[in-house]
Amino acid sequence: MMNASTVGRRVVAAAGVVSVLALTGACGADSGDDAGGRKQSATAGAASSASSASQQASGSPASAAGKGLNQKGLDRLALTAHDVPGYTVNTVTGKGSPVNPDDLTTYRAVTPAPCRPVFAAAQLGSLHDFTAHVSQDIVAASDDLGQHASVGLSSYTLADARTVMTELRAALPKCTTAEIRPSAAYPGAGLGYSGTQSRSVSGYGDETLAFDATQIINSGGPSIPITILVVRQDSTIATFLSLNPFQPPTIPQDIVDAQLKKLA
Repeated sequence: MMNASTVGRRVVAAAGVVSVLALTGACGADSGDDAGGRKQSATAGAASSASSASQQASGSPASAAGKGLNQKGLDRLALTAHDVPGYTVNTVTGKGSPVNPDDLTTYRAVTPAPCRPVFAAAQLGSLHDFTAHVSQDIVAASDDLGQHASVGLSSYTLADARTVMTELRAALPKCTTAEIRPSAAYPGAGLGYSGTQSRSVSGYGDETLAFDATQIINSGGPSIPITILVVRQDSTIATFLSLNPFQPPTIPQDIVDAQLKKLA
């Protein structure tokens, strides 16, 4: 279900900026502030939820047979404040916080249908069941506008992880002029995306895709530029999203580097 907490964490408030979404939600603090510095921002993007999960109960990592990580295994790969000095890390789902099982239903109700993978990626998800999922909001301790990202980790079977990337790659050129949003009958129908444009990016993981878009809050509501980076590392997909209502959004490079280092 695209409830208030799901939609609200798409916007990270920064210095003197109130959340530009009308729908807001609380995030569970995973760790506190650190005073360290930050690297130059990258042209990548990342924030929220995903599909229904068949989470495994044991704490062992994935096998070499193409199975996805279980929840405990993926939780260990999520970022902490120790990994990204100078940022606060708030865990939204995973690491003991529940994953909403209804999100996948909403993603599959998005119109136009060819753009469903794009909408799901902008929500840190996909159209496929995952074996484990974590989503986090990471914000500079200084509250500098632009120094933030939402990061989603989803683990799948290897075949499904490859399919997620294939579907998103195929969808992006079909959605450059579409307004993408769930059917009005589904929660979250007020949140949409338009103006999707692929960006060239390489050098991350096994597969990498990146795109920019505009987030639309209701018809005639605020339009907010977003940027997204999606990286597949084996059977786990990391999605990074950043948005900024005042300047082109970027994702801090140190967040990207720290997360992909833990996945390597």
